[in-house]
Amino acid sequence: DGIWGHAVGGMGAITDAMAREAESLGVELITDAAVSEIMIQRQTASGVRLASGETFDGDLVVVGINPKLLYLDLIDPAHVDAGTRRHFQQYKCQSGSFRMNVALSELPHFKARMQEHCLQGGTIIAPSLAYMDAAFIDAKNLGWSSEPVIEMLIPSLVDDSLAPPGEHVASLFCQQFDPALGEAWDEYRESVADLIVDTVEQQAPGFAASIKGRQILSPRDLEQRFGLVGGDIFHGRMSLDQLFSARPRLGLAQYKTEFDNLYLCGSGSHPGGGVTGIPGHNAAREILRTL
Repeated sequence: DGIWGHAVGGMGAITDAMAREAESLGVELITDAAVSEIMIQRQTASGVRLASGETFDGDLVVVGINPKLLYLDLIDPAHVDAGTRRHFQQYKCQSGSFRMNVALSELPHFKARMQEHCLQGGTIIAPSLAYMDAAFIDAKNLGWSSEPVIEMLIPSLVDDSLAPPGEHVASLFCQQFDPALGEAWDEYRESVADLIVDTVEQQAPGFAASIKGRQILSPRDLEQRFGLVGGDIFHGRMSLDQLFSARPRLGLAQYKTEFDNLYLCGSGSHPGGGVTGIPGHNAAREILRTL
């Protein structure tokens, strides 16, 4: 996806680096291959089946997706006890996130007169608690905020390979958008994206004119394209009942599932969301301990 693949907060650069390291160690990577089933035999994971029908046998299966998808969509219900299935049917997955990636002809010029090095971090548009409260109430009543909370990241400031000289890419992480609108987001996507641009324009005049291209990801797009249930980028709500030893369920926080050879990692496992690498690190430690 070129620029767009990297623009999401620089996450593409991280996965590219991981892929290069894995391949240097002899790992074979297969992409664009949707998994339709985790194959279970006698309570042991034996491999995966792709949507194409192709199967891959394996001594270990490590899953980094939303645990709700794992237990409700990828494992035959005959292998999942009723209590576990009920838990994941009720597992809370919903996020009011709307993402935009934009290619810019120049850096944004904020009214706040920030130095360029300040833009290397996240710039959050949320001037006051009253502003944030109004954004929440708008989304609750209308489906989206008329003045949303926006965090802008400009990864091209720290990696100039992401854009042509003098140009930039930016990621807009926007909050207070109702994922429950479902298919209606297909109708509202463009107009809401315009609203987001207008909101940034109020703080950084000239921003709209500097946009050379944009990629829009509504909560529905995040679910349809990336398997983020309810548009939830954290693979499950970060609430007290779904954290620590209860993430994603009591008895599963140790990464090994009730099925031999099947392990869970990613944001849906302890300690949860964000890009920390900790769930994968901890899962790998448990796998090595088992081996």
